Amino acid sequence: MDWLINILIAILRPALGLIILAGLLLFWILKRKLLRENSLKLITYIFSGAIIFQSIFSTILNWWLWSQQGITQRFLPPYSSINYVLGYSWQHYWFESIVTIFTAIAVSFAISFLNKRFENCLFYDEEKYLAALGILAVGWPNCLIFLSLVLFLGVLFHLISLFFNKESERLSLLYFWLPCALLILLLGDIISKYIGINQFII
Repeated sequence: MDWLINILIAILRPALGLIILAGLLLFWILKRKLLRENSLKLITYIFSGAIIFQSIFSTILNWWLWSQQGITQRFLPPYSSINYVLGYSWQHYWFESIVTIFTAIAVSFAISFLNKRFENCLFYDEEKYLAALGILAVGWPNCLIFLSLVLFLGVLFHLISLFFNKESERLSLLYFWLPCALLILLLGDIISKYIGINQFII
């Protein structure tokens, strides 16, 4: 019955990520402005909470499903140590979620740190939350593709701008976070097969 939990994991977070990212992008296009920083912060917290809730729910559901079958009952107390089922749940339902959330936090703090270091000339205030939301949506290790794509496009467009304008302009990644996150969310698993990033799968 593990297939039921695998389906939940495979569908719930990507679906929520798609709704959030597409909703933010649509709002931006229609209103010609992003949501305020506080709103993006709240959405980021809610999304992180949803990921943790999914891990909790998967752990509980896994325990219940195992308790309903004679063979898998042997993996639960009092037949086996509780460390076995906890270790199984950590590896399958928690570890990737924790790595994804910590990556989102690390990138968000890195953006804030660099912005302060360079007197708020590198990023807009909203970008740390757009980056975090993208990472939370695409998960690990596809977030590595997502971040690399954003940086690549930012540098590419900056070089194109320099070529035509002959003047140095601010390199802004603001317009790349949401579209790149949506692209990787939809095609990340296909792309990862061709660039060898699957070795980072947890």
